[in-house]
Amino acid sequence: MLNISNIDKTTLSHTLGFGSMLLRKYGACLLLLALTGCSTANLLSEKSRKEFQPITDQISEQQLRQSVLETIDPNQSYQQGKTMEVTATDIWKSTLVRWLTPLDENKQEFKARLKLYHQGVEFTFLNGDKKGQTIGFDGQSYKYIGPEKIYEESSSTSLYLGPLQSYIEWGQTLLRNPSLELLGTKDINNIPYRVVYVTDPPAEKLDDYDQYLIYINTQTGKIDYVEFTMRELMKSYRGVVHYRDYKMVEGVLMPFWIGIADGLEKPDFDHYFVITAIRFSSSE
Repeated sequence: MLNISNIDKTTLSHTLGFGSMLLRKYGACLLLLALTGCSTANLLSEKSRKEFQPITDQISEQQLRQSVLETIDPNQSYQQGKTMEVTATDIWKSTLVRWLTPLDENKQEFKARLKLYHQGVEFTFLNGDKKGQTIGFDGQSYKYIGPEKIYEESSSTSLYLGPLQSYIEWGQTLLRNPSLELLGTKDINNIPYRVVYVTDPPAEKLDDYDQYLIYINTQTGKIDYVEFTMRELMKSYRGVVHYRDYKMVEGVLMPFWIGIADGLEKPDFDHYFVITAIRFSSSE
């Protein structure tokens, strides 16, 4: 569960008036208390297992993994990179939830540099009051004034940058997990999907690990949805990532539209990313 004692760190820019800061701070607290009051989310209960139809073509987990990876990364290029640079706009529909992030804009343009295969994000604001400000890999926030690097006050980033990296990477990383379980098939908007279950990492208690349901489009071989839990955020948090607009980048098939929602068929997006450029690098 999220440590409620740390919520004061999510207060937003010091340029706001004191009254506005209190409103945003305690509004965030109330929201978190409401969300964390829910029971632990479980993506693979006995009830949920019954939602999937049996596989009819006798494909194994390993065969399915290989088939998808040949579609999204045919030359195994993704594993050769060390960082990925993404230029995008994060468009928010839920202002209240955005208050828990470092963002001040409902339409935030940014450039993010991600360390592949381990946690690490360098995030630069490209518009708004924080334009030019960067949150470094060490979590410190700074801006260049001429040649001089000036450090600035920064609001908490753990509720935003960690999930941001996960949303962008999951389409490539989750199926590489050695522990896969092929659950069956499910029709979404009249399209049949194969559904794969992954845990990360395996653990004895549900409260201690995250779960993922990966929905693979049988018509395209691409991952269209990932249903997930995020225990680091809060034990009851679950959501769905929607992937669209795939494009080949340096031999790797990457989604250029990523939406964060509560459901699969008729999503009400909290926010979504429109990506304009992706670049891989072999150096950090």
